[in-house]
Amino acid sequence: MIALKLVKPLLLVPFVAALAMVPQDPQPAAPQNPGPPEPTTVVTISELQYMNQQGAPVSVPARNVVEIRLLEEFEQHIRIELIYDNGDYSLLDTQGFHLLRNNGGSTREVRLVRGKKSNMRFPRLP
Repeated sequence: MIALKLVKPLLLVPFVAALAMVPQDPQPAAPQNPGPPEPTTVVTISELQYMNQQGAPVSVPARNVVEIRLLEEFEQHIRIELIYDNGDYSLLDTQGFHLLRNNGGSTREVRLVRGKKSNMRFPRLP
């Protein structure tokens, strides 16, 4: 009789374990139609120079930059995203920018991408 009382709770253990393994917050489904691919190219550059919103030039050496993304659909400024090899990220609103291929410094291959703001890398960082 005592053994039967101990076996009944043990029969419930697999059912409770199965319920505990069910995902509580499933991830949303990926979009069915991701749209056309973004134009991408890889170029060798030594430096990225851009003009900030105040008109001051800023220089970024290419030695740490992995990807430069130009985001379209902005009328008052140019928005670019910089992704660095250590995982850092920059979002810049600029008046303009220059890609220098050989400015006396070390060069690096950098991926250039032209995309829409709906395809921003942030918050989906590498």
